Amino acid sequence: MRKTPFVLSFSFRFVLIIAAIAMVLSYLSIYINPAKFSLPLFFGLYFIPIAGFNLLLFLIAIMNKSGSAWIPLIALLPSLLFAESFFKIGGNPASPVKEGIKLKVESYNAGMFSANRANGGSSQKISKDECRDSIMAHIRKNNPDIACFQEFYVKSKRQADTLLREYPHRYYHLFRIKNGDMFGNIILSKFPIVSSGKISFPKSTNLSIFSDINHYGKTIRIYNNHLESYNVSFTRLVKKFASESKAARDSITNDLIEAHERMRGTFIKRSEQVNKILSTITECSHPSIICGDFNDTPISYTYHLLSKGRKDSFRESGNGFAGTYIPVWPLLRIDYILFPEAYEGVLHTTHKINFSDHYPISAEIII
Repeated sequence: MRKTPFVLSFSFRFVLIIAAIAMVLSYLSIYINPAKFSLPLFFGLYFIPIAGFNLLLFLIAIMNKSGSAWIPLIALLPSLLFAESFFKIGGNPASPVKEGIKLKVESYNAGMFSANRANGGSSQKISKDECRDSIMAHIRKNNPDIACFQEFYVKSKRQADTLLREYPHRYYHLFRIKNGDMFGNIILSKFPIVSSGKISFPKSTNLSIFSDINHYGKTIRIYNNHLESYNVSFTRLVKKFASESKAARDSITNDLIEAHERMRGTFIKRSEQVNKILSTITECSHPSIICGDFNDTPISYTYHLLSKGRKDSFRESGNGFAGTYIPVWPLLRIDYILFPEAYEGVLHTTHKINFSDHYPISAEIII
């Protein structure tokens, strides 16, 4: 039997160790405040490709009967704890275990009502009005009790007050743009809103709003969050990476370096925003449902803090891939509905409609 050359064997083991370290850093990223140390957060962001690379190395090691196969195996074992945050089979329970009244909540980053419609092998832009009407039709069909929108676009506050009249109770906070139009977060409710408020972030059009609803005599607080965006066009980077143009490929390295520097600042801002939201939640005596576009994955400091002591609707009752960001579906999940542990999730749905760069999600919860 021919022995593997020492240099090749050593190099392979070195790669295994580096990949395993990257895997461990991705696990640790959920516990480390990026304001203090941001490097692990990047490993958390790339959790799926890092896990995939470790799995590939494990299979190569097994095929070559390498004694080093234990390195990627041990590195991958903790990932089983996070697997259901990204993919789940048979998650919908046959019937609720707990008794109570069902509440259906939907969260949707409407992307300023900007969308492309598939047309054969290409896509064409549709108007904001057409996009808005399609989204409104979806809401009427899905019929949630509470609808939380981020990047909700209107011509005026009057329009924000009159869209979807099926929801008589609403609260919103909107930012005005140069042409006079407005966008922001809005909560639409079929139940009376007792009180509301906003949590604004310095030098940012991202924000969190909340409403206390009267749900058959019980007060429940709904948080609608749009946390700091990466300010990076992932779609443009993916297209550039796949481009046959040499000039486009040559510039990808500089683009990636610039993108990661921007993302570092985003990680820090988002951690500060999360701490601000949590302080409000801590002061509130009512049970809270937290939803929205977190702009972060389940392997992140953001998700770890907001989901602590709460159930994740997808992990409780989802099925299939959890991805919500369309340009890199199914790899990126950044939209969530989280609810108190005392409640029961009976259905989570990711709605595959292309009227934004996000898929809307809805959850049915037994209160």
